[in-house]
Amino acid sequence: MKKKFLDVAPYQFIKLLRLLSYLLLSLIMLVSSVTEINIEFFHLVVIPVALLVLLIERFSFSKIEYHYGKDIRNNITFLSDVFLTALFISAMHMALIPSMTIIGALIYSAIFRQIHYIYILLTPIIGISVFYISSFLLFGFEPYIKNSSLELNVLSLISFLTFIAITMYYQTLRISQLHEKKLYYFNEMNRYVHLNNQLARYAPTQVWQSIMRGEIEAKIEYKRRKLTVFFSDIQGFTELSDQLIPDDLAFLLNDYLTHMTDIAKHYGGTIDKFMGDGILIFFGDPDSRGIKEDAIACLNMAVAMRQQMRVLRERWIKLGFASLHIRMGIATGYCHVGNYGTSHRMAYSIVGRDANIAARLQSAADVDQILISDETFNLVREHFLCIKHPPLKLKGISGFIQSWQVIEHYHDSIDKYRRWYDYEYKGFNLLLNLDKTPIYQYPELIDIMEKTIERLKLQRDQTDFDGVVPLKQEDIVMIDSDLQLKQQLQDKEKTKP
Repeated sequence: MKKKFLDVAPYQFIKLLRLLSYLLLSLIMLVSSVTEINIEFFHLVVIPVALLVLLIERFSFSKIEYHYGKDIRNNITFLSDVFLTALFISAMHMALIPSMTIIGALIYSAIFRQIHYIYILLTPIIGISVFYISSFLLFGFEPYIKNSSLELNVLSLISFLTFIAITMYYQTLRISQLHEKKLYYFNEMNRYVHLNNQLARYAPTQVWQSIMRGEIEAKIEYKRRKLTVFFSDIQGFTELSDQLIPDDLAFLLNDYLTHMTDIAKHYGGTIDKFMGDGILIFFGDPDSRGIKEDAIACLNMAVAMRQQMRVLRERWIKLGFASLHIRMGIATGYCHVGNYGTSHRMAYSIVGRDANIAARLQSAADVDQILISDETFNLVREHFLCIKHPPLKLKGISGFIQSWQVIEHYHDSIDKYRRWYDYEYKGFNLLLNLDKTPIYQYPELIDIMEKTIERLKLQRDQTDFDGVVPLKQEDIVMIDSDLQLKQQLQDKEKTKP
């Protein structure tokens, strides 16, 4: 990209601007010495004085910047400009137009350079002091604030406008550059946010959010926490994978994992990993609501997954796939949780006996069954209806493990206030979620259920216990009449010659 005119850093531009300003002041001083009668040649001494001050700044002010920073140096150089400006004005006997333009340029420079208000308060003290001292010692007390020559006035106005124009051009250029940088950083930020969202899908939501907030670091470390661990898989999925083409298998797996992940996120579970059709989720780290609340949330999630699996199963059957069922195991206990692996590749996971127990309970569970450990049961017994399961001898676990089968969520209120109904039998499947059913559909649902009830009653009246439709009395009389008529016709046929 081609570099534009004055495309320099602000501190470099201030140096160039000050150099230009003193060149214009020197030019004004030279013109005034020619056009003004009361300006003598020795008044031009201010020009070498200004050059001397600039040289002193060059070698001494760099140390000030090194020890105190650029802001202090900027403020001190401004006071130096005030000193030299007062000297120039005194040498010209405070000619009206040139003096006003010089003071105006000085004020504009203070605004542009963002001089601290304390140094601005020192400006009139320094300026007036230098003006009167130099007038008394060097330039004399000639008549002040008088009209100068036309040439000097025109040159002063042109110099002032040049000073303002160059400064405004630089400000416009900087604003344009800042806008381009803002747009560039905005696009970069969006790109990094997009990449971050892409990478975040490979890590638990709670983990990468904690990393982004600076609460944890991505390094090899772990801690001991009491967790509630959840394992699940699809019964018969391995056998099904041999029967389906890869596209259908991928569709089933992704459909299942999508719904299960949404449920896990809803209940605040940390999704550790997917192992084919298996899912490992734990509650209690990095965010925890308490040991008991974590266990209750885990079982709420498991029950919701079982209910959602019934919906998915019906849909998959309509699509021509086999009937699939879920198995789940849950255990609560102390585990080590953290980052495992190497500094180049690590995974946020858990290690511990209770994690193994949850995995083994899942393997021992029947279809659509939730098995929980004894410690988990003690935490949720007031909230869930559970049945004691026979002690299990689990692979890799010493001794027998007492487990419980979760039936459903226990409600303190009476049954008519339940919000979820599901019942499955041969030829009949009822799934009703009142939390997701709009109230305006209630009349239509009631009408459908009433028609279903009437149809069941009619079917019950028309069939016996074995499902056979019995004959009515009038049907028997009609059958006897038909048989007699048929017999008579046969007898007539026999008596014909």
